[in-house]
Amino acid sequence: MTNDAAGREERPGTASGTRERQPVAAVDADGHQRVPRPDGERLREPMASAHEPCPGTAADARERVRRLLDGLAGAPLPPRVVTDILLVTSELVTNALRHGGGIAAFRAEIVGGAVRVTVTDRSPTPPSSAPRSQIVTPGGFGWPLVQRLSRSVAVTPARDGKTIEAVVPLAPDGT
Repeated sequence: MTNDAAGREERPGTASGTRERQPVAAVDADGHQRVPRPDGERLREPMASAHEPCPGTAADARERVRRLLDGLAGAPLPPRVVTDILLVTSELVTNALRHGGGIAAFRAEIVGGAVRVTVTDRSPTPPSSAPRSQIVTPGGFGWPLVQRLSRSVAVTPARDGKTIEAVVPLAPDGT
């Protein structure tokens, strides 16, 4: 991994500092944004609530992301895609709770044919992977899973911790 000009960690082959926001065509009467699906259909994106508290558990975060995914119009997402998105969500939140001093902020949103999960914790220490030979207790595989399943991952130092942003594609081929 390398650091970009803003100090964010980058996975090789990703553009971690980019914001791939796609223009939103309209907001319907139910408060859902209409954005294109990877397969060309339209989907509904529930607007994020600014007043929703941080999830207290990984299960709470997964439920919030599942509601976001359930709000998509059109054909259901392939189960593998849903599993990948929920696994990335779970690992980011679990790491923040277990190693990051707790969750300071959480957000999940549909952006550019992907789900962006952003978790801010209270530890400035960047995530790392222990070599398999050094793992003596259960765990230690979450961060490599996040990196493998995400299109891009960015770690941005914050004043009292760090923010980790993972972008997971909605298409099964990763596009």
